[in-house]
Amino acid sequence: MKKLTLHEKYTREDVHEIFDGGITKFTAGAGIWGLHGIVRIPNRAHDYVFFVTIGQDKLGLTFKESLTEDGVLTWQSQKKHTLEHKQIIEFINHDHTKHNIYLFLRPSKKQKEFRYMGRLAYVDHDTTLENPVHFKWQVLEWNDEEKFEEIKIDAIEGNNDQSQNSLIETNAPERRERKTRKRTFTSSKTDYVARNENNTKLGLSAELLVLQYTKEQLIKAGRTDLANKVVHTSVVEGDGAGYDIQSFKPDGTYLYLEVKATKGGLNSEFFISPNEISYSEEYPEQYQLIRVYDYDIKNNSGKFYKIEGNLAEKLQLKPTQYSARV
Repeated sequence: MKKLTLHEKYTREDVHEIFDGGITKFTAGAGIWGLHGIVRIPNRAHDYVFFVTIGQDKLGLTFKESLTEDGVLTWQSQKKHTLEHKQIIEFINHDHTKHNIYLFLRPSKKQKEFRYMGRLAYVDHDTTLENPVHFKWQVLEWNDEEKFEEIKIDAIEGNNDQSQNSLIETNAPERRERKTRKRTFTSSKTDYVARNENNTKLGLSAELLVLQYTKEQLIKAGRTDLANKVVHTSVVEGDGAGYDIQSFKPDGTYLYLEVKATKGGLNSEFFISPNEISYSEEYPEQYQLIRVYDYDIKNNSGKFYKIEGNLAEKLQLKPTQYSARV
């Protein structure tokens, strides 16, 4: 039996053997494992395998699956699926920390083998389209340095209409809820593009943009004296202060800015530390979360919104890891 290895190639039969060996019989070109694009793994209620062919034309429908340079997969469900379909609701609520969706990708139907790209995390779905439903997923094990010559990259997404070295302020997102099968849920949106090193570089670039922006705003308010006193705390002291930039309001009151940046869109999730939450609770009148999104590395630009005050009251927080001992 072949072992599951990132970026290796596998036939449908290979994948069946890994996830379903000895439970069901594999039949080439037929059955769930031999034909379907969405396969539920036996005895694992919420785990799936996705077989994806870029640009596949099936049943008179042109699929527009694509993979961006940031590892975001644009994917369409089966044509029969509506937004109310039980499986679609399950995908929208997919929690990658508890359950797995394994992506196997190939550039054309001519190739029998699929390349294993890693596990997926839900990012977004189009609430206006169904039959099929359109999703965006993040490849969790994505590596920006990897070159997949045999995979056709059909679409490189990016916001290139912003000027360089700039920030555009927008409104914060509103809480969105929709009812499905007599229950409500809020679609979680996740941005898992970068790992620690990439996150650090992105975060620093965004902080420098915010630093520039807050100084410009003070100068426009006639407080050049205060602009000259703004401190990039995370650089001077390192992480741990509970904020990234020590700035001022035009009246001279201290203002503590915490910058959170992602390449993802308005509703992308982000990580925040207990220390940052605690500091916002202690200084709610002077604390601002500057949420930079749609960050474009090439142009060093993005959009942002502000959240002021006690973040514990303003954000939906969920634990992502635990400290444990026996």
